[in-house]
Amino acid sequence: MALLAAAMAILPNPRPDSTPLRVPAESTLVLSGGRYLDIRAGILRPNGAIVLRGGKIVEMHPPGGQWHSPADAEVLDQSGRTILPGLIDAHVHLTLAGPPRENAAATLRAGFTTVADLGAARGGGVRLRDAIAAGAAIGPRVIAAGSWIGAKGGVCEFGGATVSTSDEAGARARADLEAGADLLKVCVTGWPADAVNSPDSVELKADMLQAVMDVGRAARRPVYAHAIGRAGALLAARQGVRALAHTPIVDSTGAAELKASGVYLISTLATLTAGPGGDRVLQSFQLLRQAGVPIVFGTDAGVLPHGSNTKEFAALTGAGLSPLEALRAATLTAAALLGLAEVGEIAAGKAGDLVVVSGDPLSDVRVLDKPLLVVMAGRVVR
Repeated sequence: MALLAAAMAILPNPRPDSTPLRVPAESTLVLSGGRYLDIRAGILRPNGAIVLRGGKIVEMHPPGGQWHSPADAEVLDQSGRTILPGLIDAHVHLTLAGPPRENAAATLRAGFTTVADLGAARGGGVRLRDAIAAGAAIGPRVIAAGSWIGAKGGVCEFGGATVSTSDEAGARARADLEAGADLLKVCVTGWPADAVNSPDSVELKADMLQAVMDVGRAARRPVYAHAIGRAGALLAARQGVRALAHTPIVDSTGAAELKASGVYLISTLATLTAGPGGDRVLQSFQLLRQAGVPIVFGTDAGVLPHGSNTKEFAALTGAGLSPLEALRAATLTAAALLGLAEVGEIAAGKAGDLVVVSGDPLSDVRVLDKPLLVVMAGRVVR
């Protein structure tokens, strides 16, 4: 955790080069030609025109259709290219490892138009979320946790968010929500090496976790858990945690229980498999996948460099997912976890979030590493 502690940063004042791109709300952007990914059907369809206005996709036309672009529209020809829904990373830390505003801009330029920021010190994640939403900073749509709520002396012993009793845990959760957090984040166990050596070790005990869960339920806010060890992952799932922020290390029995609980799994394979215990993480991921636990794309960016989020696609396909499964983890399934019905696919009425690449992402996920165009809420940002 020394690396994370050293990377902590306070949200800075706006930089002169951070002025966001502004366009009139009713301006029209048209992406013509090329093909687009129908993520539900899992196929590439020929594109005539995708029309965006007011931050949304308002019309979609097949090639050769009798449609004419408005005179004031900006038309961008995407012939020979592939258009995908804006990508979602469900585990980032935009306030770690560099200036938060620069981290947010790098994430958006990489094609990630929505993220879940799962922990920040001193309200930095919430403030950054609000700055982006207000148009004062460039970045993706942010769903923000408050602090990391962990046990005193445990894995989240940084940023002033640790607790020693259930009363303190409940108070910390209430304070996070009062400060504007969209969800709560708890730290239940250590890292993979701890999970291998002490699978029954739990840092945030059941009564403290229950106190946080009670606050979350009362406020109708989900709780996500850093719970990599077997006992901690099962405890979190039994108490109703919405998502595990990393792939936990469990056996087939544990995988079946996690499936039955309805919990979502946020992958973070690119970071977890690179360190001690990484082989066990990979084995567990495959058991969880076989059991049918829903898999959501997440990177723990801040540990993984910001803007390199697409490395997780290679990790997921290397672990056995097809490119389509990996893409669904970063679109439809991630949107379902976050409760965002407006993102995750290309369809009329959905958010105007798009990523354009060269090549076929259903054959080679590496084409996602070099987006040619990124559009968020109908605005070109790359």
